[in-house]
Amino acid sequence: MKPGLYLVATPIGNLDDITIRALNVLKNSEIIFCENTNNSKKLFKQYSIDTKYYKYTDHDFDKKKNEILLNLKQKKIISLISDSGSPLISDPGNQLINFLYQNNIKIFSIPGPSALISGIQLSGFLNKKFFSFLGFLPKKTSQKISILKAHFNNNLVIYTTKQQLEKDIKAVVAVAEKFEIIILKELTKIFEKRIYISHENYKNIDFKIIKGELVIVVNLISSTQKQKELEAEYVSKIVSEMGVKKAYQVIKTKYKISRNKFYEMAINLNNE
Repeated sequence: MKPGLYLVATPIGNLDDITIRALNVLKNSEIIFCENTNNSKKLFKQYSIDTKYYKYTDHDFDKKKNEILLNLKQKKIISLISDSGSPLISDPGNQLINFLYQNNIKIFSIPGPSALISGIQLSGFLNKKFFSFLGFLPKKTSQKISILKAHFNNNLVIYTTKQQLEKDIKAVVAVAEKFEIIILKELTKIFEKRIYISHENYKNIDFKIIKGELVIVVNLISSTQKQKELEAEYVSKIVSEMGVKKAYQVIKTKYKISRNKFYEMAINLNNE
């Protein structure tokens, strides 16, 4: 193995979901930094990994960055893992990675389990929308709603907790008259469950009894807000200022208009 920092994906639930390469990297590392050492102990015990390990979260960045850099400049092999899944995907490490890149440290990605990928696979959405990964939404309802509105036209993958689940669902209800929500509970574990919710049945669901590791995938179908009608004068002005492509990017979420319809409108105005 070459010296450097290795970003190692670990199981999101079932401890069997780890690659041979990931195990080799962890066993041959001189140091492993973990988001939560108590959680990682189970994995290390299961696979007889005797490497020294220490806690690392974003709160530790300023305190530990120079020590980590020094070890890496001494040609050591260091791994970074999160509680579960692929590091840096809504988990600690971004500051550290950028800092190490600026100091010409080699970084390797060791791929593996990801709740994001499982969420997309198990959503069952057969529409032609793109997927947007939103991670954990802010705690304030107004901020949740603002983010959902900004990504209204895409399928959404959201990480949540039992404390925030009901609030996240209420934010969806606030922005969409019709919607589909898939709650994925305890992915890859023995009690894994897929719960389907829509605008037709969500009032019958007791969200307080849904606990565990949670991912929700959302299809927002129609807005609760009456969409403003595009005025021809405004369209003509914005197109002349920035061109059709950029103009469409500016107004597509606000007015919920398809690309083809907007382009047709812009062409007709140009011919008048």
